[in-house]
Amino acid sequence: MGDYLRLLTVNDRDVPLAALQRAVPFGVVWSVDHPGMLGNYLAVGPELGDLQDVWATIERNPVGPDTLGAEEVAEFIDSLESGGPPSAVRWLADYLETVRAIYAIRIYPEAMRARDEAVQAVFSVRTALREAVGGVGQWDGQGFTNEDDRLIWCHRRPDQSGTTRAAMLDESTGQWVSFTLDFDNPHAVDAFLRGELAEIDRKRPAD
Repeated sequence: MGDYLRLLTVNDRDVPLAALQRAVPFGVVWSVDHPGMLGNYLAVGPELGDLQDVWATIERNPVGPDTLGAEEVAEFIDSLESGGPPSAVRWLADYLETVRAIYAIRIYPEAMRARDEAVQAVFSVRTALREAVGGVGQWDGQGFTNEDDRLIWCHRRPDQSGTTRAAMLDESTGQWVSFTLDFDNPHAVDAFLRGELAEIDRKRPAD
């Protein structure tokens, strides 16, 4: 897993801190003073104010002219041609042009490994954010998800393994076709990256 999990959303409203605090079953979420962030910089960890063992930090970056968020979006659009499937490249290029805010969750693996509940806490915060503002996910080193949180775009990596919830866009209908992608099956991965919907659809399990 990369160091950043992001939500890219067309919804530019702020999510109340209290809503994220209620979502965490273990640990706490709190606001951290950070130059230029004005309350948009949050920490997730085992104890309030403990920045030495923090599990994750969260930044909300607006996307507008001459912003860091706009630079990130441009970089994401430029990266799309390095992976597939082609239908996701086209869909994401259009979607990313409409993004108004990026929630960037930076995780700290060493601190998370020290507490079993850390993973659940961080993903609970991500889930609460996604439920509040929607959007697509971007995982460093993994790819992009659609608004249903299924993998729709990735590039080939030698360390890919296991299965994941995925989807491919049927451009004739505008509908997402859901399936389980097996990274240990190189033929399935090749079919996904090439956008061979018929091949994927025939082998997908019911879900």
